[in-house]
Amino acid sequence: MTIESLKKNIASQAGGGGVEPVKPGVVDSGPQPAPRTGIKRLLVKIMSPFAPLIKLLVLPVYEEHRQTVMALDHTNRRLDQLTRIPERVQDYINLTHNLCHNLVVELTKLKIEVDQLKTKVQIMEKDFEFLGKRERVLEKEVFK
Repeated sequence: MTIESLKKNIASQAGGGGVEPVKPGVVDSGPQPAPRTGIKRLLVKIMSPFAPLIKLLVLPVYEEHRQTVMALDHTNRRLDQLTRIPERVQDYINLTHNLCHNLVVELTKLKIEVDQLKTKVQIMEKDFEFLGKRERVLEKEVFK
């Protein structure tokens, strides 16, 4: 029995897969629970002699599913090996990250220091200009 024939059997048993339209004003409470009777027990007893036959019919589907899962698992393991970062490389990445962080911190400190020095130079230039003017005024007064 192939997968296609199983799909056709399931589709035919489901009644074509049609869905009943919802009538306005009717609230659907969902699927109703099966009555608690001995029907399930009776069906299990009737089907028990056919269990080996059912397993034989389902075995090819199970084997195909198992092979697919094994192939996917193998592919995932190969991808994990390709994408896994070795410990030495991870250490190198951590060191470079820390180095970059420390460089940013030091550059920020240097920028602040440069701004402070620029401010001090401007203040000293103003003082120098003031002292130059004062010197000129004193020279004029002394040498008159």
